[in-house]
Amino acid sequence: MAHGELIDAVRTSEREVIEISIPGSVDLVVLARFTAATIGARAGFDLDEIDDLRLAVDELSVSFGPLDVDTRLRYAFLREGDTVNVRCTREPSDEEAGSRPGHSERDLIDWQQARELSAQLLDELVSAHGREIANGRSVAWLTKQRATSAR
Repeated sequence: MAHGELIDAVRTSEREVIEISIPGSVDLVVLARFTAATIGARAGFDLDEIDDLRLAVDELSVSFGPLDVDTRLRYAFLREGDTVNVRCTREPSDEEAGSRPGHSERDLIDWQQARELSAQLLDELVSAHGREIANGRSVAWLTKQRATSAR
C-alpha cells in the first residue's frame, strides 16, 4: 500500500473541526503541534508539509508573546478537503483581563522582534496567515493547502 493510499484510507469526511484549549505553557504547545500533524495527515499532506504545519502552529502560538499560567490558548483546526485552517485565540484569565501585567520597554521590543521573525517564518511555511482582534481577544490564524504539484 503506497503512502497516498494509506492517507486516503484514514480520511472520514471532507470537513473536520477539532478544538482544543490549553493553559498558556510552552511545554503544552506540543499538544497543538500533535493535533496539527494529525489533521495535516488527514488532509493528505506529505511528511514535509506536515512538518511545516507543525512548525507553523508553533510560531502561531509564540506570536502572542510570553505565555504564562494566567492565560489559555484556544485552537480551532478546520480541515476542508486538502486545506487546513488554524485559529489560535489568546484568552486571558479573569484577573488578567482587568489589568495587564506591566512589561518593560525592553520586553516589548524583544517581543516585537520575535513577532516579526515569526511572521517571516510563517510566510515560508503556509499559504496565508494573519492576526486580528475578535470579541476583544487577540487571534492569530493560518491556512495551509496541500501541494498538488507533487501529486
